[in-house]
Amino acid sequence: IESRVNSIFQFVKFKLFDSKLNGEEKECREATVDGVPFRILNTAMRVNAGLDIINVLSKHFDRTLPIFIDNRESISELITTESQIINLEKIKSQTTLKVA
Repeated sequence: IESRVNSIFQFVKFKLFDSKLNGEEKECREATVDGVPFRILNTAMRVNAGLDIINVLSKHFDRTLPIFIDNRESISELITTESQIINLEKIKSQTTLKVA
């Protein structure tokens, strides 16, 4: 199941089961990028992981919706998406809205 689910994502991999020392498997459902759990990824990797998940869902449901990305100034590169990206970023002492 795990390899089948992971085959549809570009960057994100889901760890669905955790093997115990006694050989027992426990469900865990944890998103990872390069083996790093989502909860400890940096901001840029979290956003790109989210975009990867959005891309898969958009393809599955044949829908694209605008995506708002806050704190965009802290992310140097985004993965490719067919959705419209609306960047929210702080520049100097002003808050600006950039639509890409």
